[in-house]
Amino acid sequence: MPRRTDRQVFVNVDWLAEHLYDANLRIIDGRFVSAPAPAPTGEDLYAAGHIPGAILVHWRQDLSVNTPPVANLLLPPEAFAAQMGQFGVDANTMVIVYDLGDVIWAARIWWALKYYGHDNVYVLQGGAAAWQEAGKPWTTEVIQPPRKIFSARPRAAMRATKAQVLTAIDEPTTTIIETRRIETLAEAEATVQGAFSLPSTAVFAPKGSYRDLIPEAELDRYLQEIGADRSACLVAT
Repeated sequence: MPRRTDRQVFVNVDWLAEHLYDANLRIIDGRFVSAPAPAPTGEDLYAAGHIPGAILVHWRQDLSVNTPPVANLLLPPEAFAAQMGQFGVDANTMVIVYDLGDVIWAARIWWALKYYGHDNVYVLQGGAAAWQEAGKPWTTEVIQPPRKIFSARPRAAMRATKAQVLTAIDEPTTTIIETRRIETLAEAEATVQGAFSLPSTAVFAPKGSYRDLIPEAELDRYLQEIGADRSACLVAT
């Protein structure tokens, strides 16, 4: 699969520890537990301890629209900009997002910021689990970031519409990847026609006492095994 060498997604725990108190740095705690998963919730986890300087951002409550039957749709531009401004993020802010380490919420917030034109955003590799295993600082102190002005500039090419997906079904140059977990798919009882299954749980593997992303070569091998065209335009659902 072709890689862009300039596309850095992650920072590691040592880098963040060294830059923890940099000016214009905003750390987002994106830990979120979907119902009906057992407690603790993301709010409980944050209250019990978090990376110093981090603010809690709840994807479902803060950044998405949840009108039945579709949940977790990204907020429209003005609403998203207002939220980010409230979280102390503007064009000059470097954002570091983390979650439990083996879930999708940090990646969703990373993608949302990218989609709305903010490139200076990264995911903490290994999440809170890697940070704690490394013995890095942990606190219960809650901060209130200064309000800033965020400008949302949507990048339409990063988001496929329903019409585009329907067209893509019959396009040989496009590969549709279904990323929902097996149990979620079972509940839905359907997926996009022709989609290849790559559950989000499949891209994590044990590393020490936590789970981390599998190497890129292993991901490529998995895509090859399921028959996905790795050189095609990818659409993830």
